[in-house]
Amino acid sequence: MRIRQLQCFVILAEELNFTRAAKRLNMSQPPLSLQIQSLERTIGAALFQRTSRKMTLTSAGEVFLSRARSILAQHDRALLEVQEVLSGQHGTLDIGATGSILRAGLAELLAQFCRQHPLISVRLHEQAPALQVSDLLSGRMDVSFNRSVPFHEDLSCQLAWREELVVLLPSDHRLRAARTLSIDDLRHEQHVILRPDSSDFAAYILSFLTQGGARPRISQRVVDAQSIPSLVSAGFGIGLVPAGIAATAGPLIHRPIAPVPPVSDIFAVYRRGEGTPALAALLATLEHSFSGDC
Repeated sequence: MRIRQLQCFVILAEELNFTRAAKRLNMSQPPLSLQIQSLERTIGAALFQRTSRKMTLTSAGEVFLSRARSILAQHDRALLEVQEVLSGQHGTLDIGATGSILRAGLAELLAQFCRQHPLISVRLHEQAPALQVSDLLSGRMDVSFNRSVPFHEDLSCQLAWREELVVLLPSDHRLRAARTLSIDDLRHEQHVILRPDSSDFAAYILSFLTQGGARPRISQRVVDAQSIPSLVSAGFGIGLVPAGIAATAGPLIHRPIAPVPPVSDIFAVYRRGEGTPALAALLATLEHSFSGDC
């Protein structure tokens, strides 16, 4: 049973006239007759009652008509869904990110993307950067948002956006009155930092604190930037954190760093040469805020 046979049957059932049906199908009458005869042989029943005056559906034809219409509707929907997938309007994206990047604006960006592409299902996975890279390489993840670029020949990346780092302080800290802080203002403070061996981003923060040969006083080392506010609040020192984390740090205050603030580049990382249309749509959305290739 072929789709074309079903199409011929439905049109003929609607017209009950070979001439009009053949015209709608843009074909001549003999091929239409052959299509109907072949379909009837396949089904094993006559679908039309033909007389010299008129044509009617048999009882088998009446039952089969609703099924044929349903099959054709499913066929058309399947073709439409394939086209939606190919155009990036339909699909599924498994996205990895850390909590700090979700707070840095990824949550809002993905909400915007979902409004623009309601047929694309987005599944978020909050994971450590190393696990995100592992899932990317194994195919369990489509894209990872990371503060550093994992150097692997099978991965590509796009710069998504840039976030400044700020100094997080207790509300009663002696530096609270300053509008901006310099690296010299921070030299004699106790610091809560990311463990330098936990990521390239953590190593970058330490390199900023040690520029010019400075030796910062390290109070605590953590592996998750979201842990820094709690330790700062408890009195373990100050911390350099992305602005997105500082903005949700409750009673703590934060100050920008001048004259040149350190920044955190956030990258969208994905498998080289394996991007789906849904991923391409997401990367195109990112380009509206910031674009760049790695």
